[in-house]
Amino acid sequence: MTGQDATLGMDFMVPAGIRLDLTDGTFCLPDEVRIQLSGRRTLYGEHASAVRLEEVEVIEAGQKIEMPLRFKPSEKLWLTRGEHWIPTVVKGAGWRRYLQLTNISDRTRCLPAHTQVGM
Repeated sequence: MTGQDATLGMDFMVPAGIRLDLTDGTFCLPDEVRIQLSGRRTLYGEHASAVRLEEVEVIEAGQKIEMPLRFKPSEKLWLTRGEHWIPTVVKGAGWRRYLQLTNISDRTRCLPAHTQVGM
């Protein structure tokens, strides 16, 4: 919105379906189009790599699955929560770390391959 000034109150934005994402300095329109806020840098660079599921994962209601993380301990990891699952980092033996996904719904959930769970 370069060259444009707009003051939108939450009374307007919420009913219109507009969401502010202050983590990366964008606002998201109802059709999931993201617009960068003026004068704001993203918190993560363009070199951030996504952590995605390698295969389809089926998680029973209230159950957990674990998968090994391939990150160095010095690297930062940002997790992405889903509507029906919560990610957690679990320490293993030595430097090993695992990503644990917990199904918080009351039904079995199927997470498709390539679902982004972090970055």
